[in-house]
Amino acid sequence: MDPPPHKVRVCVIGAGIAGLGAAQRLVEAGIQDFVLLEAADRTGGRICTIKHGDGHLEVGAHWIHGQEDNVVFQWGSENGLTSEEFTWTQTARGNTMKVRRDGKIVSEDVFDEFSKTFEKLEESSKGDFADYPGSVGRYFTEKFKAVNKWGALGDELLDWEGRFASVINGSHNWFQVSAKGLLQYKECAGNPVVNWKERGYLNLTDHLMEKVPPSCIKLSSPVKNIEWGEDVLPSGAGCKITLTSGAVIEADHVIFTPSIGVLKEVANEMFTPPLPTKKMKAIEGLDINVVNKIYIEFPQRWWSEDCEGFTFLPSAEEKHTEITEENWELSLLGFYSTYRHPTMMCGWITGTGALMMEHVPEEEVAQRCTAYLRKMLPPKYQIPDAVFCKRSTWGTYQWSRGAYSFRSLKTQTMGVWAADLAEPLLDSKKSTPLVCFAGEATHDCYYSTVHGALETGWREADRLTKYFSSVLKRDVLARMKGREKYTVVIVGAGVAGIGAARELKAQGINSVLLLEASDRIGGRILTVTGPEGVTLELGAQWIHGQTGNMLYQFAKSRNLLHHHLSVDGEGIYLMEGGKKIDEGIVKEVFEITQEADRECSKLIHRKNNTTSTPPSVGHVFRKLFFDYLGKCNSDSPETRRIKEALFSWALRWYSIDNACDSLHQMSSICWGSFIFCDGDDNMNPKNGYLSILEALLAEADADVKLNSEVECIKYASEVMASRTSFLRPDGVTFPIIIRCRDGKEYEAQHVMVTPSIGYLKKNLNIFSPPLPTRLQNAIMSRGFGTLGKIFLEYEDAWWWEGCEGIQLVWTKDIADSEHTTSAADSVDRKQQQTSDWWVKGISGFDPVFNHKAVLCGWIGGREAEHMETLSEAEIGQACTRVLRLFLGQQDIPFPKRVYKSQWATNHLFEGSYSYHDSSCNCWSGKKYESYLDTPVLATDGNGNKIPLLVLAGEAISVQQYSTVHGALQSGIEQAAHFVTAQKSLGANRKLWSKI
Repeated sequence: MDPPPHKVRVCVIGAGIAGLGAAQRLVEAGIQDFVLLEAADRTGGRICTIKHGDGHLEVGAHWIHGQEDNVVFQWGSENGLTSEEFTWTQTARGNTMKVRRDGKIVSEDVFDEFSKTFEKLEESSKGDFADYPGSVGRYFTEKFKAVNKWGALGDELLDWEGRFASVINGSHNWFQVSAKGLLQYKECAGNPVVNWKERGYLNLTDHLMEKVPPSCIKLSSPVKNIEWGEDVLPSGAGCKITLTSGAVIEADHVIFTPSIGVLKEVANEMFTPPLPTKKMKAIEGLDINVVNKIYIEFPQRWWSEDCEGFTFLPSAEEKHTEITEENWELSLLGFYSTYRHPTMMCGWITGTGALMMEHVPEEEVAQRCTAYLRKMLPPKYQIPDAVFCKRSTWGTYQWSRGAYSFRSLKTQTMGVWAADLAEPLLDSKKSTPLVCFAGEATHDCYYSTVHGALETGWREADRLTKYFSSVLKRDVLARMKGREKYTVVIVGAGVAGIGAARELKAQGINSVLLLEASDRIGGRILTVTGPEGVTLELGAQWIHGQTGNMLYQFAKSRNLLHHHLSVDGEGIYLMEGGKKIDEGIVKEVFEITQEADRECSKLIHRKNNTTSTPPSVGHVFRKLFFDYLGKCNSDSPETRRIKEALFSWALRWYSIDNACDSLHQMSSICWGSFIFCDGDDNMNPKNGYLSILEALLAEADADVKLNSEVECIKYASEVMASRTSFLRPDGVTFPIIIRCRDGKEYEAQHVMVTPSIGYLKKNLNIFSPPLPTRLQNAIMSRGFGTLGKIFLEYEDAWWWEGCEGIQLVWTKDIADSEHTTSAADSVDRKQQQTSDWWVKGISGFDPVFNHKAVLCGWIGGREAEHMETLSEAEIGQACTRVLRLFLGQQDIPFPKRVYKSQWATNHLFEGSYSYHDSSCNCWSGKKYESYLDTPVLATDGNGNKIPLLVLAGEAISVQQYSTVHGALQSGIEQAAHFVTAQKSLGANRKLWSKI
């Protein structure tokens, strides 16, 4: 699962019905910049519908309660999903047998007479409860004394009604439930127990998720802390959500939907600053308890077709019996036929017994329930062993901590109600709703129900959209007046963006703005200078090739290149213990990997042949190597082991070089799409890579705004052309509005988006409307991974003069050459538990050009990602251990300073550079095509297509992806779309380029 986004407009916490409803409503309001966090590994919350046999079982919420004014019923019935059949099946009502503890059966006549008496008491209670200070249980116990003509049996029947009421209310017993509080609950008229025709509540959850982009839902993402307030975000008021994983999300608003049970457990620790006293009182006072179901299936139906189940009447003695794990069966309400499962019974249980039952293994639950049925029912019932059991555990389930809420005597005494819980936390300066609360417990009259939960999710989403609307109405004119306007806005001040800005300037377009999310220019070029003047490249390292390389031509013409050429992956190849591998063996093995490289490059010419194309680069490499190895019959076992180790090293080196986890991820047919520039390779900038970028920027003469991460790019589909500008149909506004996280907005006639493909994969929601599907698919299908560097700085060089590199060839526990995942995944569990497992991702260490005592370690894949999470001290110690191991020298010193790259964990990059994934289909059969360079077009009044938005960057380059010169060329080529469009307006611009 992809990690959650770093910044969103709205963070919805909890993907139960309230959370899903809120997300649905946000999408319908046009708000897509949100994330829905769910602690569990599924959506639905206290709805839990499971497939069983030919039908479904509801482990959580069961029926649709009522028809009139019930939003769930209204939607379900309109779509033909609800059953019109009325049945008491599984409700504990209907034609059930009432069994006393001594085994006697209560006659239907007696029970009917009791029921009529109790119904009259219920009718009277509606008028009495408003002024009654006590509990529901106390009221009926008092009133029943005057009308009880059945003695002990009447008391037992009344106690059972109390248990039944507890299941309905979700209470421990009916002596907890406030009589006054119960009046707040509103019954929806009509059938109180509507069933779905099929699929159960999955109908509703699937419907609510239809419009929610899957990328917005993050499962298994528990929240640890919510910091809220006026100065939490760089832009001001908002929230900072920290997950238990350590990930942090910045959000303007939060909708918090977990149950009142969860709130009771986490409220004291989760919110910073602490929740207001009034809110904490509401959390303490509103109550929740445990109601559970136990489904037991038998090999055949052993009770009659007209019998809907068995009700167990509690005896007077049980009132004083302590309920434990040994006797929780005493809390069972009864067992009842299960809807559309003729050989299954459903037991209802509440109170202490429900919680005790959860601590018992499910298999034992089935055995004890079967034994209890045999004990309670007459001998004529031959009850077989159960063949299936499924029970709910809502009390101990950490993401619910109870079934549903009710209004207790404590609620009444503390004087707190749903409105207190539902009241949002506000920014006191502007009355901005920062944290909103939803969930069934926050509903004033439909608490404890699914339709109540859904309404609260809608309510809080509507609260935010209403707020957004009011802010828009209030600020829209001010924003329009305050917006700066540019012909072209470029998102990202890396080499693609800066190169494009320079080209636009050269072509006569002077109104250009570069918006850079970070506090520096350069993107994946990152030149750093240490305390003693040590200049290192944590990003791009060299300039590759001369012929046809725009970057080389620019740097050469301005005397920005050094004459020294570097090498990588060369030097000596060492095994553990300091043993050097014979150069002849090294050369022999590498000739095979180079042949495999060439073979992959030729595959495009065999695309239409009958010979099937290998699925990945890794398959080609492996086949050629093991074909070769199979012919080395005279090799000793030791030589064979060394060759296999060298091959494993080569796979690692190629994977690092291509920023992938494994060569099995890379498309073999697209390997040949990359075109190398002839001439010198690995050329070094004289004063660091940044010096070249600064020279480009100096000639661009564009406005640059740092710390300006873009939050939304809204672009029009229709434009009108004036003499000098493209405009929206209103004739005033430019076609594109760019909003940054700090709230500032800009208008542009065109926008170029240059962040990495890794960033775009996780932030497609910044585009409104969404990018064309073909372009989105092209983004998502492009491979993108991590190459990492570790620089070790020493007081003095301890390695020998003329050292070109120290390459680490592991001969023990060699990764399986067939592995298709990362090297980290191939490490056995025992080894991965050791702290240094990641060092096997390092190919070697090379001396760094122009520095007397610095080594550079190269690392890739998951190991590089893990390395980024470690401290510099931990990295230095681990690298020293591995160097001592491979050189056989225990006196190698620890470095005095360590520098590490952090491209994977930086949310603005999400990795290093791109590659062609094995699923890539950019080869048309005649040439390589990339939809990534396709502009997004608008239409003017004459039907002309106007390019409004383009992507640029290394991944957009068809032939030089993964390189700096490819990124530069991409920016220049994509800028041409805007130059042509502006020229069509008739502006008199000088068209020429310095590059």
